[in-house]
Amino acid sequence: MRPPSRVSISSILTPAAFKSLSATSKTPVIPLDATWYLPNAGRNGKEEFLLERIPGARFFDIDEVKDASSPYPHMLPSTEVFNKAMSDLGITREDTLVVYDKQGNFSAPRLLWTLKIFQHPSIFILDNYLLYKKEGYDIDTKRMSAVEEAIPEQSTYESPGEIEDRVVTYSDLRQVIVEPLFRKKFNIIDARPYARWTGDAPEPRPGLPSGHLPDSISIPFSEVLEEGSKEFKDPAKLQELFLAKGVDPDKPIIAMCGTGVTACVLETALGKSGLLREDKPVMVYDGSWTEWAQRSDDKFIVKGKN
Repeated sequence: MRPPSRVSISSILTPAAFKSLSATSKTPVIPLDATWYLPNAGRNGKEEFLLERIPGARFFDIDEVKDASSPYPHMLPSTEVFNKAMSDLGITREDTLVVYDKQGNFSAPRLLWTLKIFQHPSIFILDNYLLYKKEGYDIDTKRMSAVEEAIPEQSTYESPGEIEDRVVTYSDLRQVIVEPLFRKKFNIIDARPYARWTGDAPEPRPGLPSGHLPDSISIPFSEVLEEGSKEFKDPAKLQELFLAKGVDPDKPIIAMCGTGVTACVLETALGKSGLLREDKPVMVYDGSWTEWAQRSDDKFIVKGKN
């Protein structure tokens, strides 16, 4: 059986550690900008990349590299689509990849998780771009007319395939949820803001009801980050947080959010916390609340507290 890959504290780089890695690595170190914003944010990650980026960075568009047959946003692509995207970016399996996003730690963990799912050998996350800028490291502000200008040449990339047991589908989760005694055997953690989890605040996608799954645990992703800097909290603080919320490390953990993006912030934080058992890596519900709220029976959409 393939050993589960997971994020550890060594996978998370401070700006200084990132610069050291870039200077000493025997293989190319490529920064990947995974900036993505919620639909109601009024900002565009690709357009911002054209104006500002870490030198040598390339832009990975999670809204483009997806399962185009799905009605839900940025669902995991097939291995073939992923391979083509990586080839188009000029990336090889020998490259060391460092992901980041311009909000600090928001969408970069989603790309980190995607790269793990498709088994790229050497991956890190920069913690984080806000600090990288604040600490005065180099920024490339030469205006580009297209993201392709950042790519020196295409490559041939071949992933060995997807680690399927790390990805939860709607059918998988429904089997867990429909039987109350069975769902008690899982931790289902939700990264959305608390008011969306209770149903008191609307979802950012028009027409989508808010609320939560029965017996799920609300852990807004912002709570695993330091206020202001948006750095991941240290392992001791993360352990204290997850245990106080009711996470049982002896049970499998399923992370979800609105569309599978900030669920990966929790997945990364759990890896840093040291709470995870080797035989129980975090699983991510890819369709997350956007899929669940559109497909589930009303009785499995809970308002208020559990």
